[in-house]
Amino acid sequence: MLRRAALTALLLLVTGCVHYPTVMDVGGTNIRTGSGRAARQDGGALVVFEVVSTGKFGDVITGVTTPVAKQARLVDAAGAPLARFEVPGATTVKFTAAGPHIVLTDLQRPLAPGETFIVTLLFEKSGGIGIVTAVE
Repeated sequence: MLRRAALTALLLLVTGCVHYPTVMDVGGTNIRTGSGRAARQDGGALVVFEVVSTGKFGDVITGVTTPVAKQARLVDAAGAPLARFEVPGATTVKFTAAGPHIVLTDLQRPLAPGETFIVTLLFEKSGGIGIVTAVE
């Protein structure tokens, strides 16, 4: 009986001590995108979205592409082009019309309300990550 109790206690101790590391534990970069919306304006579009970094280390946006426009640019609140935009680790960065956002010009075709398309953010470490974007 004592032996069975000791084995049970040992089994509980061993199984309770398993640790599965997360991205935050080991470092690394984990980027997700969401909430992509496009507002049509002057033959182009303004795209707003969120970037969620759940990794310990951040990443840098180095470019933007989309199949619906000949030119896609990441710009600051004043409309000046940004060559790079740093996304810190363990944060959510909101890209809004009053802050950094994406401007699409030279559209391949007019965008219809309710239509969706992909905007791809090019990251230094993570590569290309798409944003599903709905036209308002």
